[in-house]
Amino acid sequence: MPAQKIITQWGILQPIHFVLGLLIMLTITLLLWQHYGMNLSLRFDPSNFTKISASDDRDTEGGKSIGLLTYTADYWRLDCQLNEGHRSPYCSIDLDLSNGSQGIDFSKYTQITIHYRYQDAREQVNLVMINFNPEYSVENDYRSQKFTEIYLPGAMGWSTHALSWRQFNVASWWIADKKIPPKWADNEFSNIREIRVATGLFPKKTNHQIDLAYIELNGKWISNNTLQLLLLLLWGGSAAFWLITELRRSMQALQRSNKQQQALKNAQERLKETNQLLTERSMRDPLTSAFNREGLNVLLASEPLNASLCIIFIDIDHFKKINDTHGHSTGDQVLCLLAQHIQQQIRPSEKLIRFGGEEFILLCQYSGLAQAELLAEKLRLWLFSQNWPSEITLSCSFGVAERQTGESFEAALHRADLALYRAKAGGRNRVEVAK
Repeated sequence: MPAQKIITQWGILQPIHFVLGLLIMLTITLLLWQHYGMNLSLRFDPSNFTKISASDDRDTEGGKSIGLLTYTADYWRLDCQLNEGHRSPYCSIDLDLSNGSQGIDFSKYTQITIHYRYQDAREQVNLVMINFNPEYSVENDYRSQKFTEIYLPGAMGWSTHALSWRQFNVASWWIADKKIPPKWADNEFSNIREIRVATGLFPKKTNHQIDLAYIELNGKWISNNTLQLLLLLLWGGSAAFWLITELRRSMQALQRSNKQQQALKNAQERLKETNQLLTERSMRDPLTSAFNREGLNVLLASEPLNASLCIIFIDIDHFKKINDTHGHSTGDQVLCLLAQHIQQQIRPSEKLIRFGGEEFILLCQYSGLAQAELLAEKLRLWLFSQNWPSEITLSCSFGVAERQTGESFEAALHRADLALYRAKAGGRNRVEVAK
C-alpha cells in the first residue's frame, strides 16, 4: 500500500516537473533572444533616403527666411538665412515619410537617435515628429497634424543624442491653436508622416547652418511589455493548472493553516513597514528632511544607466556670519526654510540632498544643461525674494554641471563645485555653469 501511494504521487508530480522545466528553459530562451536578438531598426541617411527637402517661413504670415538644402555622401546640410517677417522665423530639414495617406508607426520603436552638427553652440535644434490621426487631422490642413517635439543643444562638433519617446512633448502652440481636447493632448507616434529638424526658439536673425548625418530608430520585434505579458500568461496558466490540482488534494490542510498564515502575513507586513520607515529615516537629513549622503548613494544606485543628469550645487552665502550673529538656532531655521522653499519649486523627479553644513545638491534627471541653468536662476531669484528669520537678507550661489557621457558622478560633482567656487569668487548670489 505505501509503495502504491508513492508511485501514485510520483505519477502526479512528474508531469508538473516536466512542465516547470520546460517553462524555465522557454523563459530563459525568450529573455536571451529578446535581449541579444529581435532587434528592429530603421535608419534615415543620405545613402538610403531621398524624400527630403528644406522648408522655411516664406509661405506663412509674411515670413522672409530662406532655407537651402545641399547633400554630401555623409550628411545633409541646411543653410538658413533667418529674416524678420514671421512671428517665429525658422528653417527646417523635412523628411517625408508618407506613402500616400499613410505614415510610419514609430510606436513599435523604443529609441530614436539623431547625429547632427550646429554651427552655433548657443542655439538649439528643434526635432519634431508630425503624426496624422483622422480623429483630429484633416488631409488638406497640414497644421492639423500633431506636432510632438524636443529641443536639443547646438554643438560646433558632431553631437549624438539617443532619446526615448517620453522625452518628447506635444507642442503647446498646436494644442492651443487647434483647441485640442485633453484626451488627444498626449504624445502619439503611431502614424508619423514627417520628421522635421529645425532651428530652435528665438534664434538670432543671421545665417545658420545645420548638418544632419542620420536619424535612426531602434527597438525590438517583441517589446518588453509584450514579452512580459506572454511570459505572464504562460506562467499564470501553468500555475493555475497546478493550483487546481494541488487545491483538490490540500484544501483541508489549507483551511487548518489559514489562521496561522494570516498571522504570519500580518507580522511580515508590520516588519516590512518598520523596515521601510527605518530605511527612509536613514536616507533623510533629520533637520531639513532633505536626502542625506546615504540617500544620495541610494538615488545614484537606482539611477538608469546612461541617463542624462544635471547637478546644481547650492551654497548659502555668508552662512557662518548668520550663525555667529544670530545663533545656531536661527541658522537651523534658515536651513529648514531653504529646503522647504526649494522643494516647493522643483519637480518630483528632481531630488534635493543636504551635502553638508549649508551646502545642498539638486539632482535633475532628464534635464539638459540649459534647463538646469534656468532652474538654478529661478531658485536664486526665488530664495533672494523670501522673508527669512530675524529679517536676514539671504542669498545663495549656484554651480551647475551636466554629467557627460562616460563621466562619473564624482567628476561631474567636482565640476559643479568648481562652478560654485567661481560664483563665490565672482561676488556671490549668482549662477555659474561648469565648463
